[in-house]
Amino acid sequence: MLIEHKVDKKLSFAIILGNTVAWADFALYAYFSLVLSKVFFPFTSSANAYILYFIVFALGFLFRPIGSAIAGVYADKHGRKNTLMATVIISSVITALIGLLPSYDTIGFFSPLLLTILRILQTMSISAEPTNSGSLLIESAPDNRKGLVTSCVMVGIFVGFVLGIYSFYLLSSWLTTEQMSLWGWRLSFLFFASLGIIVVIVLSFTEESPLFLQRKKENRLNPHPFKTAVAQYPRQMFIAFGYALMMAVTNYFLLGYVPKFAQHTLGLSQKQESLAITFCLVITVILIPFMGLLSDKVGRRWVMGGGALGFCLLGYPMILLINTGEYHFFVFALAIYGVLLAPVSAVLPVALAEMFPFEVRCTGGAIGYNIALLLLGGTTPIVVSQLVKVSGTFFAAFWYISGVAFIHLMFIIFSKETKNTDLSV
Repeated sequence: MLIEHKVDKKLSFAIILGNTVAWADFALYAYFSLVLSKVFFPFTSSANAYILYFIVFALGFLFRPIGSAIAGVYADKHGRKNTLMATVIISSVITALIGLLPSYDTIGFFSPLLLTILRILQTMSISAEPTNSGSLLIESAPDNRKGLVTSCVMVGIFVGFVLGIYSFYLLSSWLTTEQMSLWGWRLSFLFFASLGIIVVIVLSFTEESPLFLQRKKENRLNPHPFKTAVAQYPRQMFIAFGYALMMAVTNYFLLGYVPKFAQHTLGLSQKQESLAITFCLVITVILIPFMGLLSDKVGRRWVMGGGALGFCLLGYPMILLINTGEYHFFVFALAIYGVLLAPVSAVLPVALAEMFPFEVRCTGGAIGYNIALLLLGGTTPIVVSQLVKVSGTFFAAFWYISGVAFIHLMFIIFSKETKNTDLSV
């Protein structure tokens, strides 16, 4: 049976919006760190509260492989669209619960305990969304536009980051520090949770992957995708891990470490660093579709490899510019960062989807991707903080980021191009 592929604009919009809602929570958690660390950990110093707060952030990543395995298996057995719908509903409910969570001053140690539980569940719920969304899009896209269409996943993720930061900026501009601590921070969480309703409505009017529907009709779905992925495709999962390394480190360095460094070490205001990082992410959002389209022309490895090589070569100049403490140099450095982040991120969903056969596409890609985020994602703010503290210089961040970029580049060099993969296999 020949499947007709065309760009489904409604589906693309739904996936952009769905990822925006799901990933805005991560930006909120990172950006409200100075406020929320005091709300949930007021019993210790500000420095220790910040560390405890990001330990909770990192703990969620420990459970990402479990969440990704559950969601990936469900997507391979019951459908990509159904999984995406469930992800949006669950993540939106949890985001709302975080927004309603009582502070430590109200219920004591139950407050950080409940925050930890909710963060773990939240991280698990969205752990497979980039790979599941990527599979849904790529199986519905024309062969010559797979990279472009699938880049919608990363557009949604980075728009979520931008809107999360912008909501923080607006609230911090309108409210006093006391108002932010008491109730202001809750508004952003509740707002993005409510957007989940819109996503569910839009998704209800979209179609399931035509390839999945065909396989289901022919009774050719794999009943044991996890077992098959682990037994038959360990090499592909290892490469998926390597492909996701740079995305894991660069995102959480930018969102989890740079704001604190900019304010506490460089002496920049919240407004200054928020605008600079937002500018960086807007550049990334604009460039992502072009990087996806470029990968349809020249291949996935060339685009990703260009981004990785850029971080290797330009990492030191970027750190040097940031370390000057001059605001215009800080903005310029983050602009370069945003340009390099686009190729690293844009091609990841399509490359992961093409790496695996249909029967384990969501499961295999999700597990490899999330092991990378487990080891290098949530831990990045803590690791970089400790490296800078021990070495006494911000340049330690360069060695960390450039080192990961080099490893990422080696994975790309020693892997096969996937652009012309037959997705129906």
